[in-house]
Amino acid sequence: MTISNKLSKFVFVCGLAAASVAATPVMAKGDMHRGMNPHARFLLSERGIDKLQLTEDQQTQLKAIFAEQKTQFKALHGDKETMKANRAAYKEKMDVLLATQAFDENAAMELIKAREEKTQQAALIKLKSEHAIWQVLNAEQRESYKEIKKHMRKKGYKKGQHRPRGERKDKRSDSK
Repeated sequence: MTISNKLSKFVFVCGLAAASVAATPVMAKGDMHRGMNPHARFLLSERGIDKLQLTEDQQTQLKAIFAEQKTQFKALHGDKETMKANRAAYKEKMDVLLATQAFDENAAMELIKAREEKTQQAALIKLKSEHAIWQVLNAEQRESYKEIKKHMRKKGYKKGQHRPRGERKDKRSDSK
């Protein structure tokens, strides 16, 4: 092995080491608001703080609002194991309902009502949080936040509307 080969390998290894050291804090920072809804992640991010010009007091209040929301959702849904057990129980009830010879409308309505109650409670929690956020922001920040939310909806940041990377909607094929 020549000196130039050794030197180029050494430079390559040093470059990889430097890149991995530099990338670690960036990767760690990305997980800071994991598990939050997109609006919460935005409001608590540096970008959201800058765009809305949030004060320290407002940031503290928003963090408290989202922490309370998270606590309420955990109380509503339980931990992961509870949610998994609830899904399995619901699926089992659905399988039993579908497997019967005659359709049991009363059992179907009970399943639907139980699911609707949780959905309504979750919607109420979200609305209360949104109201609390609205009270923290001043008039100018509210207008900016409205525009940002509109943009986020337009871009498809709602749950379940993400497209896989690299896949994009081709406008030309839609018009044909």
